[in-house]
Amino acid sequence: MHSSFARLSSIFLSLLLLLLIVTGCVRAPFPPPKAPAVLLPPSPAAEIAEMQSRAEFWRNFQCKLLIDVNGKTAKFSSSAIVLVKSPNFVRFETFTPLGMTAALFVLNKTGPFLLIPSQKTIYTARRPETLVREFLGASLPVDLFGHLLSASIPPRRLKNIESRSQDGVLRLISRSPGAYFEWQIISGALARVFIGCAQFEGEVTYDPPVRLADASVPRTIRISSKQWTMQVRVEEMRPAAQFNPGVFRLPVLPGVRQVELDEGK
Repeated sequence: MHSSFARLSSIFLSLLLLLLIVTGCVRAPFPPPKAPAVLLPPSPAAEIAEMQSRAEFWRNFQCKLLIDVNGKTAKFSSSAIVLVKSPNFVRFETFTPLGMTAALFVLNKTGPFLLIPSQKTIYTARRPETLVREFLGASLPVDLFGHLLSASIPPRRLKNIESRSQDGVLRLISRSPGAYFEWQIISGALARVFIGCAQFEGEVTYDPPVRLADASVPRTIRISSKQWTMQVRVEEMRPAAQFNPGVFRLPVLPGVRQVELDEGK
């Protein structure tokens, strides 16, 4: 009997030892995987705030461009320098292949002027868009042109703006009597602008899209309507704290005639 009890005790102890060994080899289960972080798209308010900051950053700037204009009344390629001092001062100068001034458009408090040195002529008009049409072949609003170059929204358009999101595109829309503007933002970058107003109807594309960060500079800008296109390649662009006042005045040249384009209209 003692023998049987000893045998049973030995078997029980062996099973207990085996159970302890097996239990000790079992690893703790892996922790459940963490759910991936969900990146929420920026709110329209955040994008609008960035555009407000960008407009202020590029309020005054200068840039060096290569432009290619193709339209019914104007077709040319040229290097150009543009100076913008918001809201009423602009200098837009194009050059011949020899580096001479081909055309100089100036907007200041006195009015808009367009100098064509080869013609020894200064053109004037009541509205700057009239001279821009003579210069570039399209009546593109001058203040809007500056904002298109800097990929920003005119501050007055930001005061009453609608926002719509669809398929990853944020559309910022400004409406006023007889005018429609739409800026399309994709992944925090301005990709396209639609313009519909009395002076100009068309669209603008940025390649690549321009990040909304203040210092981001456009590379290639295409401004187009049904019958006119201008492609702009930005070689250099930087904000300007101040300008010499003389840069927004026409040079004094002898023997230059003045032509008023509004006469007879």
